[in-house]
Amino acid sequence: MMMHGGRSNRSGPREGGPMAAMRKGDKARNFKVTMIKLAQYLSAYKVRIIIVVIFAIASTIFNIVGPKVLGNATTKLFEGVMAEISGTGSIDFDYIGRILLIMLILYIISSMFAYLMGWMMAGVSTDIAYRFRKEIAAKINRLPLSYFDKTTQGEVLSRITNDVDTVNQTLSQSLTQIITSVITVIGVLVMMLSISWLMTLVALIVIPLTLVIVSFIVSRSQIYFKEQQDYLGHVNGHVEEMFGGHRVMKAFNGEERSIEQFEGYNTTLYSVAWKSQFLSGLMMPIMSFIGNLGYVAVVVVGGYLTVRNAITVGDIQAFIQYVRSFNQPLMQLANISNVLQQTAAAAERVFEFLDEPEEVKETE
Repeated sequence: MMMHGGRSNRSGPREGGPMAAMRKGDKARNFKVTMIKLAQYLSAYKVRIIIVVIFAIASTIFNIVGPKVLGNATTKLFEGVMAEISGTGSIDFDYIGRILLIMLILYIISSMFAYLMGWMMAGVSTDIAYRFRKEIAAKINRLPLSYFDKTTQGEVLSRITNDVDTVNQTLSQSLTQIITSVITVIGVLVMMLSISWLMTLVALIVIPLTLVIVSFIVSRSQIYFKEQQDYLGHVNGHVEEMFGGHRVMKAFNGEERSIEQFEGYNTTLYSVAWKSQFLSGLMMPIMSFIGNLGYVAVVVVGGYLTVRNAITVGDIQAFIQYVRSFNQPLMQLANISNVLQQTAAAAERVFEFLDEPEEVKETE
């Protein structure tokens, strides 16, 4: 930066131009360490989190039982139709009505638990975001002047606003999705096995392929999410510095260099953001395609078993619903894995700031 005075020789993102910061962002984060530190913050709310897990289990169980109950109604309806065709009976609408009433009650209870779970988790995430901002504000007062000489105010503000907000959104939304998705996968798998082990085996064939694809995409997108968070801070820092010191910049004819440097940061931010979003965007369509292949295979096997009277019409209908319910949380978990990468990038930047060496007090 062609500027003199208090901020003439800053290091950090401006040292060496945009390419120097690019090299900094190329290094992958320590995802495990960052998540452990974040879990330590969550441990202060373990009672509330346990209650959230209980609500998630209750909500998921009531939701999972629904297709099986509906399958009984479908079987009863099919038997009634066949009885009418053969002239030996009629459709028992009273039984079907009771089944539908039970389903309505189940889904209402499930929704109530889901609402309570989301409300409680929102409180936890807001408290943690408050703690982050409070600790960052206190940390600022204990940092030596040398830190601010090499770091822009916009970079610090980016950690207080952008990074903390990213962590807050993940804790309030994605964490509850992780809990419900895992419980849904386990519960649906149990229900599928109770209907047909053969159809369950067919539905699970696509899982290894799914895991391979998810692992590949996550490993590639992790690097770009880290760079995205870094360059978001660089851009904010550069803009803040230029607006705050625009008179000094104009006095020393630094406009062209400032614009050139901003273009470098902004272009790199665009590039890494596009790559991270492109890779994470591939997750859902690929998972959906693989899930549909498994769905088709299940329908074929289910039709064969139905023709041989090895399974009822209601069970095949319930199993098809369970296959959809089984694939959906898997796709959610795959999508959340990308969100967690971005969250880890944001949390790591916050922890890096909080771990900065503080000013040593002089002893008399």
